[in-house]
Amino acid sequence: MSKKEEDFVENLNLSRDISSEFAIAEKIIRTSAKGRKYIDITLVDRTGQMDGRMFPHPIEVDSVHASIKLGSVCKIIGRISEFPSDSGKFNMVINVLTELDDDEYQLEDFVMASENNTDDLVGEIRRIIKDMKDPHLKNLLKSFFCDKNFTELFYKAPAAIVHHHNYVGGLLDHTVEVLKISRTACEIFPDLNQDLLFCGVLLHDIGKITTYTYGNGPISISEEGELLDHTYISCEMVKEKMEKLDTPKELSNQIIHMILSHHGPVSLGWGSSIDPKTPEAKTLHYSDDMDAKIKETFQR
Repeated sequence: MSKKEEDFVENLNLSRDISSEFAIAEKIIRTSAKGRKYIDITLVDRTGQMDGRMFPHPIEVDSVHASIKLGSVCKIIGRISEFPSDSGKFNMVINVLTELDDDEYQLEDFVMASENNTDDLVGEIRRIIKDMKDPHLKNLLKSFFCDKNFTELFYKAPAAIVHHHNYVGGLLDHTVEVLKISRTACEIFPDLNQDLLFCGVLLHDIGKITTYTYGNGPISISEEGELLDHTYISCEMVKEKMEKLDTPKELSNQIIHMILSHHGPVSLGWGSSIDPKTPEAKTLHYSDDMDAKIKETFQR
């Protein structure tokens, strides 16, 4: 059964009751200003995402939270409300949530995909690699982007489950957007090592090709992604290639540092294992952060 057109997230802009299907992308127990525990749930379909809030009996919050399966598609009965009033932002108070079997919904209703032209974005990456002057960095990038098995995954992978670029092709979109921001930074700060920066941009998120499951249902985190995280996976993939290519140790350290620190200072708690310390690492972090945050604003 397909969703009704008026029940897609992009059309939920009026306060009203609703009974429709949504995929569960994220769930977390929070506490209201009045001290009441509730479950904050991110609901998605192919048109976008919406915050949902569920208020079980206080003694049932933990058990209800545990019963909600990430990546599942559920029938949800609730009410769409504008909050805060006159803000133009809508969310959902969930009264009933029931997981559906695979034959009870149309997968196409819950799989978002990039609207950009893949060939154009791939061409952008190929031009960057072709124009690189550092032979070690060029060979490193070619070892990935001339590998058909890698590129088939990279060009289709999402960049997240929620927040930004959380759709098929999202990783490619995000990478090229960060590349464009970084290119502008190089025009403003010509002392930046452009080849090093662009190499870090192209490789910083490659671990996401195995971090998520997608294509056969809503985007969800894989076991590997849950246990290792994309920064570690990215580092391992890049380190293995550099060892085979005999990449100079100093250059290898620079690339690994950029990947490990691209989420910014450790004190932020965003997942970096070390603070960005080089100009290129700092530029990658701020370019990545800018793209993610602006994209998230447009997606909500």
